[in-house]
Amino acid sequence: MDFKSASEKVKSAKKILIVSHYDCDGLCSAKILMEVLKRQGKKTEKIIAKELNGEIVSKAEKSDADLIIFSDLGSGYLSLMPKSKEIVILDHHEPESCDVPLNVLQVNPCLEGKTLCGAGVCYLFAKELSKNNLELIDFAVVGSIGDGQVMKGENKKIVEEARKMGRLKIEKGLNIFGHVNRPLTTSIKNSNQIPLNTESEIMQFLSEIKIDLGSNGKIKSYCDLEDREKEILKTELFKEVLRRDCPDPTKIFSNIYILTRRPKRVTDAQEFSTILNAFGRLERFDDAFVVLDGNLEKIDGTMLEYRQRIATYLSWVGRNIKNFESDKHTVYIDAGSSIEENLIGTIVSISINGMIGKKIVVGLAEGKDGVKVSARSKAEGVNLDEMLCRFCADCGGYGGGHIEAAGGKIPLGKSKEFIEMFKSDIKSRLG
Repeated sequence: MDFKSASEKVKSAKKILIVSHYDCDGLCSAKILMEVLKRQGKKTEKIIAKELNGEIVSKAEKSDADLIIFSDLGSGYLSLMPKSKEIVILDHHEPESCDVPLNVLQVNPCLEGKTLCGAGVCYLFAKELSKNNLELIDFAVVGSIGDGQVMKGENKKIVEEARKMGRLKIEKGLNIFGHVNRPLTTSIKNSNQIPLNTESEIMQFLSEIKIDLGSNGKIKSYCDLEDREKEILKTELFKEVLRRDCPDPTKIFSNIYILTRRPKRVTDAQEFSTILNAFGRLERFDDAFVVLDGNLEKIDGTMLEYRQRIATYLSWVGRNIKNFESDKHTVYIDAGSSIEENLIGTIVSISINGMIGKKIVVGLAEGKDGVKVSARSKAEGVNLDEMLCRFCADCGGYGGGHIEAAGGKIPLGKSKEFIEMFKSDIKSRLG
């Protein structure tokens, strides 16, 4: 990827508007750019967007900035780009099939057949501007984890760079959430891969393998354990999943990514990415940047609210699962107004990873200005980016994303039509 022309545009601009996506990757992208531009002595302002639509484009066009940088979005909306401003797009989503406007400079790994998250693109751009920006690699790692592609394509190179810099430690551990800050019993109980389901069952298991959980009156986290205890725990849990004849027992293991220069509350990069997603989904954008700047006071309250909302919506899905349309490969969570549009993607992601035995999950949730569509797939031969782009457009909306995860917006009242299109296409592809 060639960042030279983009760098020249930034250096010649006086005021720059950053327009970025509201998820973890988008927030990390915006953080990198804001920090870089501040060091360049540029005046900046930002817009955090759930999607790029006419309202956001109009707002950007009315800005007095002489350069707009779109990060972690923009490529899929080339035809919507403001015409009266100089524009740089630093994105990683599939570009819209149209001519690139003359006022738009696009830097996108997709154009070179590469895989890289939005924050990764912004980090490489930051390096092009100055080698003094290397510590911003932390946000590129967190962004790649938030986007679910930390060990894919060019993201692996950034992870390795961070490790060599001493800013990232990678450890083979358990596939649980909250390695650093959650009690081990809670992390195991909430794992979809470990077949220990109650607090008492987990406590008994840990007692039998002589794992000491106590630490100053609190239950230890996974990372609080001694190395010897971690190895015992991994070995005995692997034996347990084998004994219970669980499918693919190796799924109980995963990498742990520890940011070595960050406060303990956000040192677990996976947990950091979830925190940022929570702030984004709850539209606490200003608070998200306070967290990114190192003030962590609002994390616990926001995460509690986020978990409560997610638990409520997952419970609703569980109660209504038999009422959703489904076929051999797909379930369609047509939530209406029962799930917030900002959170339908999270519900779909959790559903496909545990509570719904289908290879494809599609969620639809009504908002004020349309129906939010979110889809996830584990099926071979399914390109959700292409499908949602086409079907949303056929319904009078827009969509796109990645092969395995995509989203879009369609007009109110078009949910059934969209589902029928999707069902017909999946049947023709997968039978």
